[in-house]
Amino acid sequence: DKEGKQIGFGGGELSKIYKIDISNLDGRVKNAKFTIASDVKNPLCGPEGASAIYGPQKGATPEMIEILDKNLDHLAKIIKRDLGKDIKDLPGAGAAGGLGAALMAFLGAEFRLGIDLIIELVKLEDKMAESDIVVTGEGMTDYQTLYGKVPLGIARVAKKHNKPVICISGSLGEGYEELYYNGIEALFSIVNRPMSLEEAVKRGEGLLEKITINVFKTYLM
Repeated sequence: DKEGKQIGFGGGELSKIYKIDISNLDGRVKNAKFTIASDVKNPLCGPEGASAIYGPQKGATPEMIEILDKNLDHLAKIIKRDLGKDIKDLPGAGAAGGLGAALMAFLGAEFRLGIDLIIELVKLEDKMAESDIVVTGEGMTDYQTLYGKVPLGIARVAKKHNKPVICISGSLGEGYEELYYNGIEALFSIVNRPMSLEEAVKRGEGLLEKITINVFKTYLM
């Protein structure tokens, strides 16, 4: 801060940053290569940024989101001035509340969509070519899935091979319908009646089995 003291923890403290000193950064960082494997490609700030998109998910109010976004913008300006790196609008900078931006700024990390990295590692393209149908899923499928999460990545590979994709998730949230236009033919929630999150988690395995049986019985028809 202006008094030369380290700022405190949390996004609310970022506005106090006056300068960034990396003189104590481990020298081995310069000789190492870092890769960020992220499931989202949001920028750091703005309407598509970390605060606006993921703040509500973590319980932030509209007022808090506005403050957090301004504070991250301030951080980006200081990073640009002191480190010479403009990370504010880079894809993935907003991942994990801005951790993506930090890794890019301080470690020179390269951003990769996590699903692309996994697709390469497990040779999914080869497996996909031999399949009849593709099944994917996640905890909650909603508009955030469109920012590069696993089901979207799977669907893009499947589309190249003209394979139908079914998504079975814990729940379907706001905006999930957009995935119909992005390579997923059908989406299902494993929850089969009104229940608490605690009950859904406890019964997750059985609920997943039941919906999967119904999905494949329909497919086999």
